Amino acid sequence: MQSILKHLESNPMRAYMGAATSRAATPRSTVGTSTRDSRHLAVDDSRDLANLDFLRTVAVSLVFVDHLVETMKIRGLGDIGHLGVLIFFVHTSLVLMLSMGRFGLSGFRLYSAFLVRRVFRIYPLSILAVLAAATIRIPAASWAGAWGWIGWPSFFSNIFLTQNLTHSESILSVLWSLPFEMQMYLVLPVLFLLLSRFPSLKSASAIWLLGIVIAWAEWALQHGTANMEFLLTRYVPCFLAGVFAWRIMSSQPRRFPGFLWILFLLLLVAAYRAVDIGRVYGPAAFGAVHGAFRTDHEIWWPHFLDLARDWVFCAATGVALPFFREIRIGWLNGLSRKVALYSYGIYVAHIPALWVCFDLLHTGTLWVAALLSIALTAALAILLYHLLEHPAIELGKRLSTRLVTLPAFN
Repeated sequence: MQSILKHLESNPMRAYMGAATSRAATPRSTVGTSTRDSRHLAVDDSRDLANLDFLRTVAVSLVFVDHLVETMKIRGLGDIGHLGVLIFFVHTSLVLMLSMGRFGLSGFRLYSAFLVRRVFRIYPLSILAVLAAATIRIPAASWAGAWGWIGWPSFFSNIFLTQNLTHSESILSVLWSLPFEMQMYLVLPVLFLLLSRFPSLKSASAIWLLGIVIAWAEWALQHGTANMEFLLTRYVPCFLAGVFAWRIMSSQPRRFPGFLWILFLLLLVAAYRAVDIGRVYGPAAFGAVHGAFRTDHEIWWPHFLDLARDWVFCAATGVALPFFREIRIGWLNGLSRKVALYSYGIYVAHIPALWVCFDLLHTGTLWVAALLSIALTAALAILLYHLLEHPAIELGKRLSTRLVTLPAFN
């Protein structure tokens, strides 16, 4: 791996920095001395872009609303929470590619610093969630019954975020997505260096197409013998949609006003829900809108179309995002920035919050429990960020800075 990274580090890259201009800027990254490496790492927390904040806000909101209405036994929204996770995948890979452009590092320095930071970003909160769920006996899903012990092998698989490798149940339902993210982190720095050396859209397209071929091949080989939820490469094309968006940003003008980005995402959610109705009911979809919604989780179309659906919606998000100018609605940008900041905590903490408000408090009124769950989720997310997430992030920054200045890396 180190020899591959050293081979790729020779060429500069063009990184999009998201200023308030209509075209992407193209600064150059450098392979500097250890002093310069440390300086670049120290300034790697410039503000997020408004459109990306809003995208992350939409993603976590879809997950929360999906699980809230499931808990309230309200039917009709389908599987919109899954779309939220798909958007997370696109957003995550795009933001991390932008972040690596700000590192000012290359080769094995970049790879090591990146992985250290991601470990300290993801694991502290996920480990706390696993320990809390096991100790307090929080149900895996607030809408699916009582707590059940998953066994020690699955417990440790949850601790290390390897459920998709061990085919283990997640102790909290939302933790299923984190193993896919952690495994994609092993690849993203290599893709960053590769596309820095070969920066054309053709190169990015070829990588994206290769990801689709690999994911489809795994499905074909495993079809009928493995749970589709555990396919290792199922979501690779979703992450690559974010990589493709990053590559577009470095060369294309942003043509459309920011408010249309809001409209685009609303239409994306509506389109996903319409496709989901067709997925479940098939030719009877129109009649199903007026009748009782099914709850047996059976689907009408072939299972491989689930993969294609995910890839298409991720592709639409990734390809469209770079062409919209920044949202200029002040209050919305401020709200999105806050929600995006606390989004990881919201994602992990909302299941325990729903369980407390709907199962433990016995408020007697669904809507009171719903409002309480929103407030409790927000409070938990804020506390978790300031008491755990942010200190862990800062520790990861310090450790990664020290790591790249070691003699072995020079």
